[in-house]
Amino acid sequence: MDSSTQYLIVALSLVADIILYAVIARAATGKLGPNSWAGIRTKATRKNDKTWLAAHVAAYPLMRDTALANATLMIVSLFLPFEYRSYLVQVAIGALLAGVIFAGYQGQKAAKAADV
Repeated sequence: MDSSTQYLIVALSLVADIILYAVIARAATGKLGPNSWAGIRTKATRKNDKTWLAAHVAAYPLMRDTALANATLMIVSLFLPFEYRSYLVQVAIGALLAGVIFAGYQGQKAAKAADV
């Protein structure tokens, strides 16, 4: 992977962090209701407004921290030598993926608990 590709990945990752944070924050405050294009979209979370909100409130702290950690790692990677940058970028992308999956799991669990 050459240097320009890594810069592109870093830039796209930062944009993804901003989008992820904005979507989860809006959904957790009730400004973004159940829909088919953004948020934690499962059968349980889209059942009604109560389950949607519960899922996003539960997932918000983890998604916020995941997006912030990924952005921090990506920015730090820009100051590293090329051979180390690629490793940190891979770790950051992996951590972002793990955080999104775990936040979705937490949201799904909260949605099922709210649907009683």
